Amino acid sequence: MKLPNTKHQVPGNSQIQNPKFIFGHLSLFIMFCLVLGIWSLVIPCSSAYALSINIDPSNIHITLKPGASNSQEILIQNLSSEKIKIRSYAEDWIYAPDGSKIFMKPGSSAYSCSSWIKLEQEKFELAPKEGKKVKFTISSPSNASGGFVSVIFFEAVIEKYEGIAVSGRIGTIVYVDTEGDNRRAGEIKDFSALTSEEGKPLMFNISFNNKGNSYINARSNIKITDNGKTVLETRASDINTLPGDTKASTLSINKTLKEGNYSAQVELSFDDKTLRSQTNFKINKSPRK
Repeated sequence: MKLPNTKHQVPGNSQIQNPKFIFGHLSLFIMFCLVLGIWSLVIPCSSAYALSINIDPSNIHITLKPGASNSQEILIQNLSSEKIKIRSYAEDWIYAPDGSKIFMKPGSSAYSCSSWIKLEQEKFELAPKEGKKVKFTISSPSNASGGFVSVIFFEAVIEKYEGIAVSGRIGTIVYVDTEGDNRRAGEIKDFSALTSEEGKPLMFNISFNNKGNSYINARSNIKITDNGKTVLETRASDINTLPGDTKASTLSINKTLKEGNYSAQVELSFDDKTLRSQTNFKINKSPRK
Protein backbone atom coordinates (compact mmCIF):
# COMPACT_ATOMS: atom_id res chain seq x y z
CA MET A 1 0.00 0.00 0.00
CA LYS A 2 1.58 3.27 -1.11
CA LEU A 3 1.08 6.39 0.97
CA PRO A 4 -0.07 9.76 -0.37
CA ASN A 5 2.58 12.44 -0.58
CA THR A 6 1.52 14.37 2.52
CA LYS A 7 3.40 15.96 5.39
CA HIS A 8 3.12 14.47 8.87
CA GLN A 9 3.77 16.53 11.99
CA VAL A 10 3.89 15.65 15.65
CA PRO A 11 0.61 16.78 17.26
CA GLY A 12 0.90 19.39 19.97
CA ASN A 13 -0.69 17.11 22.56
CA SER A 14 1.55 14.12 21.85
CA GLN A 15 2.89 12.64 25.07
CA ILE A 16 6.67 12.39 25.16
CA GLN A 17 7.82 10.35 28.11
CA ASN A 18 11.42 11.37 28.59
CA PRO A 19 13.65 9.46 28.78
CA LYS A 20 11.49 6.57 27.67
CA PHE A 21 9.40 6.34 24.52
CA ILE A 22 7.09 8.28 22.22
CA PHE A 23 3.58 6.94 21.62
CA GLY A 24 0.62 7.84 19.53
CA HIS A 25 -0.58 8.63 16.05
CA LEU A 26 2.52 10.64 15.31
CA SER A 27 5.74 10.76 13.37
CA LEU A 28 9.13 10.06 14.88
CA PHE A 29 12.16 11.82 13.52
CA ILE A 30 15.78 11.09 14.30
CA MET A 31 18.47 13.47 13.12
CA PHE A 32 22.18 12.88 13.45
CA CYS A 33 23.63 12.93 16.94
CA LEU A 34 20.09 12.95 18.46
CA VAL A 35 19.08 10.34 21.00
CA LEU A 36 15.46 10.34 22.20
CA GLY A 37 14.14 7.45 24.26
CA ILE A 38 15.29 4.24 22.65
CA TRP A 39 15.55 5.85 19.23
CA SER A 40 19.27 5.99 18.76
CA LEU A 41 22.03 6.66 16.29
CA VAL A 42 24.38 3.73 16.57
CA ILE A 43 27.46 5.27 14.90
CA PRO A 44 28.31 9.01 14.84
CA CYS A 45 27.67 10.69 11.50
CA SER A 46 28.63 13.83 9.67
CA SER A 47 25.36 14.30 7.74
CA ALA A 48 21.70 14.61 8.73
CA TYR A 49 19.56 11.50 8.27
CA ALA A 50 15.94 10.99 9.26
CA LEU A 51 13.89 7.94 10.23
CA SER A 52 10.16 8.70 10.29
CA ILE A 53 7.41 6.17 11.00
CA ASN A 54 3.77 6.40 12.03
CA ILE A 55 1.34 4.00 13.71
CA ASP A 56 -2.43 4.05 14.12
CA PRO A 57 -4.12 3.51 16.53
CA SER A 58 -2.02 4.56 19.51
CA ASN A 59 -4.11 2.41 21.88
CA ILE A 60 -6.64 -0.41 21.61
CA HIS A 61 -9.35 -1.38 24.12
CA ILE A 62 -10.65 -4.96 23.92
CA THR A 63 -13.31 -6.79 25.96
CA LEU A 64 -12.98 -10.58 26.04
CA LYS A 65 -14.84 -13.44 27.62
CA PRO A 66 -12.54 -15.90 29.43
CA GLY A 67 -11.21 -18.35 26.83
CA ALA A 68 -12.22 -16.15 23.86
CA SER A 69 -10.10 -14.55 21.12
CA ASN A 70 -10.19 -11.26 19.24
CA SER A 71 -8.24 -10.02 16.20
CA GLN A 72 -7.25 -6.42 15.47
CA GLU A 73 -5.05 -4.52 13.01
CA ILE A 74 -2.43 -1.81 13.47
CA LEU A 75 -1.37 0.40 10.57
CA ILE A 76 2.34 1.16 10.40
CA GLN A 77 3.66 3.66 7.83
CA ASN A 78 7.20 4.32 6.66
CA LEU A 79 7.40 8.05 6.00
CA SER A 80 11.15 7.88 5.40
CA SER A 81 12.91 8.05 2.05
CA GLU A 82 14.70 4.74 2.77
CA LYS A 83 13.58 1.14 3.12
CA ILE A 84 13.26 0.06 6.76
CA LYS A 85 13.28 -3.31 8.48
CA ILE A 86 10.60 -3.87 11.13
CA ARG A 87 10.48 -6.26 14.06
CA SER A 88 7.23 -6.45 16.07
CA TYR A 89 6.76 -7.89 19.56
CA ALA A 90 4.76 -7.46 22.79
CA GLU A 91 6.06 -6.25 26.14
CA ASP A 92 4.70 -5.51 29.61
CA TRP A 93 4.43 -2.09 31.22
CA ILE A 94 3.59 -0.49 34.55
CA TYR A 95 3.21 3.11 35.67
CA ALA A 96 6.16 4.93 37.22
CA PRO A 97 5.42 7.30 40.15
CA ASP A 98 5.52 10.28 37.75
CA GLY A 99 2.85 8.69 35.52
CA SER A 100 5.16 7.64 32.69
CA LYS A 101 5.34 4.02 31.59
CA ILE A 102 8.10 1.56 32.46
CA PHE A 103 8.48 -1.23 29.89
CA MET A 104 9.53 -4.76 30.82
CA LYS A 105 9.86 -8.20 29.31
CA PRO A 106 6.63 -10.26 28.94
CA GLY A 107 5.45 -11.90 32.15
CA SER A 108 7.02 -9.29 34.45
CA SER A 109 3.74 -7.67 35.48
CA ALA A 110 0.87 -9.31 37.37
CA TYR A 111 -1.53 -7.64 34.91
CA SER A 112 0.28 -8.65 31.72
CA CYS A 113 -1.50 -9.98 28.64
CA SER A 114 1.64 -9.96 26.47
CA SER A 115 1.78 -13.77 26.29
CA TRP A 116 -1.79 -13.80 24.96
CA ILE A 117 -0.80 -11.84 21.84
CA LYS A 118 0.07 -13.58 18.56
CA LEU A 119 1.38 -11.31 15.80
CA GLU A 120 0.72 -12.37 12.21
CA GLN A 121 4.10 -10.95 11.09
CA GLU A 122 6.99 -10.47 13.48
CA LYS A 123 9.53 -9.41 10.84
CA PHE A 124 8.97 -7.53 7.59
CA GLU A 125 10.22 -4.64 5.46
CA LEU A 126 8.59 -1.41 4.34
CA ALA A 127 9.62 0.45 1.21
CA PRO A 128 9.83 4.26 1.29
CA LYS A 129 6.37 5.80 1.80
CA GLU A 130 4.79 2.36 2.18
CA GLY A 131 2.15 1.43 4.74
CA LYS A 132 1.08 -1.98 6.03
CA LYS A 133 -1.66 -3.29 8.30
CA VAL A 134 -0.31 -5.78 10.82
CA LYS A 135 -2.85 -8.21 12.25
CA PHE A 136 -2.65 -9.66 15.73
CA THR A 137 -4.85 -12.03 17.70
CA ILE A 138 -5.24 -11.92 21.47
CA SER A 139 -6.55 -15.04 23.24
CA SER A 140 -7.72 -14.88 26.84
CA PRO A 141 -7.15 -17.90 29.10
CA SER A 142 -10.23 -19.61 30.54
CA ASN A 143 -9.42 -18.42 34.09
CA ALA A 144 -8.91 -14.74 33.18
CA SER A 145 -10.37 -12.21 35.61
CA GLY A 146 -10.13 -8.41 35.70
CA GLY A 147 -8.15 -6.04 33.49
CA PHE A 148 -4.83 -6.56 31.69
CA VAL A 149 -2.39 -4.45 29.67
CA SER A 150 0.42 -4.82 27.14
CA VAL A 151 2.19 -2.84 24.41
CA ILE A 152 2.91 -3.96 20.85
CA PHE A 153 6.19 -2.45 19.72
CA PHE A 154 7.38 -1.93 16.16
CA GLU A 155 11.16 -1.64 16.09
CA ALA A 156 12.56 -0.07 12.92
CA VAL A 157 16.08 -0.07 11.50
CA ILE A 158 17.68 1.72 8.53
CA GLU A 159 21.02 0.11 7.66
CA LYS A 160 21.94 1.64 4.31
CA TYR A 161 23.94 4.68 5.36
CA GLU A 162 27.72 4.55 5.17
CA GLY A 163 28.79 3.08 8.48
CA ILE A 164 25.60 4.31 10.15
CA ALA A 165 22.56 2.50 11.52
CA VAL A 166 19.46 4.34 12.74
CA SER A 167 17.01 2.44 14.93
CA GLY A 168 14.05 3.00 17.22
CA ARG A 169 10.64 1.74 18.21
CA ILE A 170 7.10 2.98 18.59
CA GLY A 171 4.19 1.18 20.24
CA THR A 172 0.44 0.69 20.51
CA ILE A 173 -0.88 0.29 24.06
CA VAL A 174 -3.29 -2.66 24.51
CA TYR A 175 -5.97 -2.69 27.23
CA VAL A 176 -8.04 -5.84 27.87
CA ASP A 177 -11.16 -6.13 30.04
CA THR A 178 -12.56 -9.50 31.11
CA GLU A 179 -16.28 -9.61 30.38
CA GLY A 180 -18.36 -10.32 33.48
CA ASP A 181 -15.58 -9.90 36.03
CA ASN A 182 -14.16 -6.42 35.64
CA ARG A 183 -14.40 -4.30 38.79
CA ARG A 184 -13.24 -0.69 38.71
CA ALA A 185 -13.19 0.91 42.14
CA GLY A 186 -11.04 3.53 43.80
CA GLU A 187 -10.65 6.05 46.59
CA ILE A 188 -9.39 9.63 46.73
CA LYS A 189 -6.97 9.46 49.66
CA ASP A 190 -6.03 13.14 49.72
CA PHE A 191 -6.94 16.40 48.03
CA SER A 192 -5.34 19.67 49.12
CA ALA A 193 -4.37 23.08 47.74
CA LEU A 194 -0.74 24.04 47.22
CA THR A 195 -1.28 27.62 46.07
CA SER A 196 -1.67 30.23 48.80
CA GLU A 197 -0.59 33.48 47.14
CA GLU A 198 -2.47 35.89 44.97
CA GLY A 199 -1.41 35.96 41.31
CA LYS A 200 0.20 32.50 41.28
CA PRO A 201 -1.12 29.61 39.13
CA LEU A 202 -3.36 27.19 41.02
CA MET A 203 -1.93 23.83 42.07
CA PHE A 204 -3.53 20.97 43.98
CA ASN A 205 -2.24 17.69 45.41
CA ILE A 206 -4.32 14.58 44.85
CA SER A 207 -3.74 10.96 45.86
CA PHE A 208 -5.84 8.20 44.32
CA ASN A 209 -5.86 4.49 45.18
CA ASN A 210 -7.04 1.90 42.62
CA LYS A 211 -8.94 -0.68 44.70
CA GLY A 212 -10.39 -2.70 41.81
CA ASN A 213 -9.08 -5.50 39.62
CA SER A 214 -8.65 -3.49 36.40
CA TYR A 215 -6.85 -0.43 35.04
CA ILE A 216 -8.50 2.97 35.57
CA ASN A 217 -8.14 6.00 33.29
CA ALA A 218 -9.97 8.66 35.30
CA ARG A 219 -10.91 12.11 34.02
CA SER A 220 -10.43 14.87 36.58
CA ASN A 221 -12.39 18.11 36.90
CA ILE A 222 -11.98 20.86 39.47
CA LYS A 223 -14.59 23.42 40.54
CA ILE A 224 -13.69 26.38 42.76
CA THR A 225 -16.31 28.37 44.63
CA ASP A 226 -16.33 31.58 46.66
CA ASN A 227 -19.17 31.62 49.23
CA GLY A 228 -21.08 29.12 47.11
CA LYS A 229 -20.58 31.00 43.85
CA THR A 230 -18.61 29.17 41.15
CA VAL A 231 -15.59 31.22 40.09
CA LEU A 232 -13.74 28.55 38.11
CA GLU A 233 -14.53 25.13 36.64
CA THR A 234 -12.05 23.28 34.46
CA ARG A 235 -10.74 19.89 33.44
CA ALA A 236 -7.39 18.87 34.91
CA SER A 237 -4.93 16.05 34.16
CA ASP A 238 -6.17 12.47 33.88
CA ILE A 239 -5.29 10.04 36.68
CA ASN A 240 -4.19 6.66 35.25
CA THR A 241 -3.55 3.62 37.45
CA LEU A 242 -3.27 -0.17 37.46
CA PRO A 243 -4.83 -2.34 40.20
CA GLY A 244 -3.26 -1.67 43.59
CA ASP A 245 -1.56 1.55 42.49
CA THR A 246 -1.69 4.67 44.65
CA LYS A 247 -1.02 7.65 42.43
CA ALA A 248 0.04 10.98 43.94
CA SER A 249 -0.25 13.80 41.41
CA THR A 250 -0.10 17.56 41.20
CA LEU A 251 -3.02 19.06 39.28
CA SER A 252 -2.02 22.39 37.75
CA ILE A 253 -4.43 25.04 36.46
CA ASN A 254 -3.11 28.01 34.55
CA LYS A 255 -5.43 30.42 36.35
CA THR A 256 -5.01 32.77 39.32
CA LEU A 257 -7.30 33.93 42.11
CA LYS A 258 -7.60 37.14 44.05
CA GLU A 259 -7.13 37.32 47.80
CA GLY A 260 -9.90 35.48 49.66
CA ASN A 261 -11.24 32.21 51.04
CA TYR A 262 -12.23 29.50 48.58
CA SER A 263 -13.47 25.94 48.35
CA ALA A 264 -12.28 23.47 45.70
CA GLN A 265 -13.98 20.23 44.68
CA VAL A 266 -12.31 17.59 42.51
CA GLU A 267 -14.27 14.98 40.56
CA LEU A 268 -12.69 11.79 39.20
CA SER A 269 -14.86 10.04 36.61
CA PHE A 270 -14.43 6.55 35.13
CA ASP A 271 -17.02 4.19 33.64
CA ASP A 272 -20.29 5.24 35.29
CA LYS A 273 -18.65 6.24 38.58
CA THR A 274 -17.76 9.67 39.94
CA LEU A 275 -15.64 10.21 43.06
CA ARG A 276 -15.53 13.59 44.80
CA SER A 277 -13.37 15.30 47.39
CA GLN A 278 -13.34 18.84 48.72
CA THR A 279 -10.85 21.17 50.37
CA ASN A 280 -10.98 24.73 51.70
CA PHE A 281 -8.06 27.06 51.12
CA LYS A 282 -7.02 30.67 51.47
CA ILE A 283 -5.32 32.93 48.95
CA ASN A 284 -3.21 35.59 50.62
CA LYS A 285 -2.40 38.99 49.24
CA SER A 286 0.83 39.07 47.29
CA PRO A 287 3.69 40.61 49.32
CA ARG A 288 4.65 44.12 48.26
CA LYS A 289 7.93 44.47 46.46
